[in-house]
Amino acid sequence: MTDSDDSTSRFSDLYKNNSRKEHHQSERRRTLLEEQKRLRQNEIDSSRCGLLELIEKESTDTDSKSNRHRPRVWFSELYRNKIQLSEWMYERPDDLESWYMLPCPVGTRCLLVIRRGLAVAYDKSGRSMTRFATALGNKQRVTVLDCFLTKDRIFYAIDLLVYNEMDLVQCECQFRFLWLRSKLDEDEVPNKICKSKELGWRLEILPVYDFCKPNEIADCLSRFPMFSEKTTRLDGLLFYHKESNYIYGRTPLVTWLFPFMIPDLLAGSWGETMNHRYLHQIPADYTKLGYRAWVDEFDAKLARKRSRRINSQNKTDQMDGDTDEYSRTGDMPTWEEMDTIVTDDDFDWHQKEMDEMRRLEMEG
Repeated sequence: MTDSDDSTSRFSDLYKNNSRKEHHQSERRRTLLEEQKRLRQNEIDSSRCGLLELIEKESTDTDSKSNRHRPRVWFSELYRNKIQLSEWMYERPDDLESWYMLPCPVGTRCLLVIRRGLAVAYDKSGRSMTRFATALGNKQRVTVLDCFLTKDRIFYAIDLLVYNEMDLVQCECQFRFLWLRSKLDEDEVPNKICKSKELGWRLEILPVYDFCKPNEIADCLSRFPMFSEKTTRLDGLLFYHKESNYIYGRTPLVTWLFPFMIPDLLAGSWGETMNHRYLHQIPADYTKLGYRAWVDEFDAKLARKRSRRINSQNKTDQMDGDTDEYSRTGDMPTWEEMDTIVTDDDFDWHQKEMDEMRRLEMEG
């Protein structure tokens, strides 16, 4: 899929349906896969720019301008709304063997762009989060990774959009996942991601579990803690259809569950396999309301909190005389807009962490 507006809208029309989502999710997936196959060759044969060409164009435009007064935090329209987001899993897929499962840490979703020895992380609104020098040098050409960034400054890579100037957006998920692991390991990218040890930025690749191998799925669900890093906590589980392209925005070909939802949605042996310590995290109102009602209430709470946050930001910008459109509409990044509702204290901590990341930008 290219970055063109008409192609994006054609995909969006296929899966945007606000009524009876749980009854239509399988049908929307089937329709989207068929349309994706039909368009793939047309996209390849067309002259429209892909993501890589747009990156090169933006880089050329940037290089042609003076960077003497470049701000420490900047916005890129190119990387705005380019992250592939998930839907809730409304029912167990009939073709479960055609899916992967990825355990995901608590963190901020971002695109990590590596070019000319530098790495820049952008949140889903296109705002730069940090910038640092790598030890990859010019040998590592344009590479774009889809990651979670945790408070320990670890980038957990889950997907690959561009690798060494090869655009993978139109490739199937199983091919992207293969390249993510084989090529990054071959070129020792995780070992060379940060030039300065003092900064402490790290890159790790999240493991992928295939439903064609039930023993691997069972081993993953039974594990506690999920990650070797003691401070990294499991947030939830992402499910990717193996034949899906990388689609900008929300798609039914990628779905999400919190760990305590596994017995309800996957049922059977998977529910029995889930580690009991994750099941102890079930919210009291989840048992009372049931899955669908709880999900609706969760989304409503998140929407209200996001609205309050935007209103607060607007007031701050007005007091500061800020007229930048991105600053006025920007929102603090959240885990695919489905992270747990944080307290005000947690939000203050997150703001401080973001401020610290900004302070480190341009260093190295």
